[in-house]
Amino acid sequence: MNWDYLFKFGSLAGLLSVIYLLFKDGIKYYFRPKLKITYDKNRDLKVWTFTPTGWVRKFATLHIIKTGSNTAKRCVAIMKIIRKPQGVSNIQDEYALHWADVDYSLSTAAEQPIDIGLHQRRLDVVFTDKSPSINGSWVSMPFALSGNLGINQAYFTPGEYEVEIKVTCENGKGDKARFKIISPNIWDKLDMDQLD
Repeated sequence: MNWDYLFKFGSLAGLLSVIYLLFKDGIKYYFRPKLKITYDKNRDLKVWTFTPTGWVRKFATLHIIKTGSNTAKRCVAIMKIIRKPQGVSNIQDEYALHWADVDYSLSTAAEQPIDIGLHQRRLDVVFTDKSPSINGSWVSMPFALSGNLGINQAYFTPGEYEVEIKVTCENGKGDKARFKIISPNIWDKLDMDQLD
């Protein structure tokens, strides 16, 4: 038996194994899901009426789309306050946002991960309510959406806010964008513009 041939064969097999693993990881990386934040004021800034409760609320929302062939797993969205009106002190500066079509809960901080497949998903960002006498708006976190309105950690006093919204998933690439939010004195004057 010629040991040189055996060592050369072993080296070639090892090299082919490394090439295969790199190729497999490259294919997986190429096809990983990528999230994209989209905002269209005509579509994403509107009044919704909730029939069971009678709530009339104006929402600023985003739509998150996914590219790549794989489903984006366990997607979450976090809003961070970058700038707020002078003198405003919020209880917190980061909020886990609510995905549309996910049941409301009384959670004040827990993320509600979702999977994003072929269809885009709507993300609730901030809202106003027609009925209460409180001016301003609320961050669309599950606790506030469930009907527990008042001056709490989700409340934005009237004024101009700059926020960064970041969406991530476990198995792919996320996205982030900055927005200017106008928390109004009159509920239907809620406004949001993308900054970048």
